[in-house]
Amino acid sequence: MPEYKYFEDFEIGEKHLSSGRTMTDADIRLFIGCSDNTHPLHVDAEYCKNFPAVGRPVVQGVLTLGVADGFMAKEVLPTKVSMIHYGHEKVRYVKPVYPGDTVHCEFQVAEKVVKNDEFGIVRWDVTVKNQKDEVVLFYVDKQYISRKPRDTEPQRRP
Repeated sequence: MPEYKYFEDFEIGEKHLSSGRTMTDADIRLFIGCSDNTHPLHVDAEYCKNFPAVGRPVVQGVLTLGVADGFMAKEVLPTKVSMIHYGHEKVRYVKPVYPGDTVHCEFQVAEKVVKNDEFGIVRWDVTVKNQKDEVVLFYVDKQYISRKPRDTEPQRRP
């Protein structure tokens, strides 16, 4: 992860590949503790048997989104430049993620928009894949990132 990387330093088409993380039953239970999302699709194997699309308990989609967000914060974004998360868009849960699946992310800079003299927005296309290289989640992520400081002193001529 870069310490200093300003809006201007990101290039359209630039790609980053994250490390991986194996999702577990414990992740599901811990997330339930935070979110109270106890839907049977996440905790009831018998209930899941009635839904051939999943067949067994699945990791909460927003938990997978949160893990992807963590990869971005930990491995892609600068740590010593002013920035803030500007939002998620077009979130699509393409395939279920199961306990035991290992997910990783592919991040690609898709667009840059100057907002003002101090900040710009970098738009990322984010693809989350499992260990079989199958897409399980896609979304657009926007980050509000500081622009390079301007030289505040005028150039002196000899």
